[in-house]
Formats: sequence, C-alpha cells, structure tokens
Amino acid sequence: MIKSGDQFIAGRSGGVVGAVVPWRGAFAGVAPAHIFHAAGTYSLRVAGLACQVAYMPNDADLAFFPIIGACRPTLLAKPRLGESELKNSQRSMRCRISDTSWSIAYVVLPLGNLPGPGDSGSPLIQDGRVVGLLLSINMHNWKGIAISAEMIMREIQV
Repeated sequence: MIKSGDQFIAGRSGGVVGAVVPWRGAFAGVAPAHIFHAAGTYSLRVAGLACQVAYMPNDADLAFFPIIGACRPTLLAKPRLGESELKNSQRSMRCRISDTSWSIAYVVLPLGNLPGPGDSGSPLIQDGRVVGLLLSINMHNWKGIAISAEMIMREIQV
C-alpha cells in the first residue's frame, strides 16, 4: 500500500512520496519535480509498483504520478507556526515552522541531524496532517524549505 512517507526510486536517485491525493478521478502520489529533472526520467518505482509522472505544474516544484494500486490518501492542512515533524519511512525528526506563506513553509531543523540525499519530498506533519513537502535545506543556517500543502490543494482542484 503506497502512502505518504514512502521512499521511491527514479533513475539512479530517488526521494519520498510527500502525499497521496485524489486527482482526476483516482489517486496520485506527489513528490518534488526536481528529483525527476535531476534523474532524467519521469518513471519511478514505489512499493514494488511502476509509476509515471503525468503532471508537473509550471509554477511549483511538484510532480503528480497516478497510482494504479492500493494507497492510503493523505490528510492535508495549512501550515502554521510552531512545532512539526519531518517523517518518512526511514527517519523522523522534530523541527519547527518559523515562517509561512501560501506556497512555502520555512523549517528550522535540529542541529547535527540534517535530512540527507533521498529525503527530498519528506512530509512535514502537524497534528497528524501533512502541511508541506521538504524541498531543500541550507546546511549553513540549519533551515529547510517546504512547499506548502496549500499549493498541492490548489493543484488538485485544477
């Protein structure tokens, strides 16, 4: 069963399924588009299932791939300032959202335990709901940038 936080492989790299959302009459996984651009492929494997990216909005680092198989839909919410958690199938870390806009959440990460390669797309969770997907980190100031779940919600309504 594919769910938020699952790792996937795309080419010789990979990332994390940030959310599973209703999309075009079925369900789709959501992950950062930069993973597929860097890998040079729109194909991926997640939980033993082959998938293909079907949509990347021009104004957001998001990729949507239909899931033809069992999946668990993700509850999404608007991010708010305060405590949160970055969580995927391999690791979990407490963090704090320090600033938000309708499209981005800025995340203060724990000292000495930064996310690494392959953690891109990790869901940012508050109160059991995904409020964003990790896009990048800055090793110099221990902060990360997550795309807001509001951007995902906007895209699934198109």
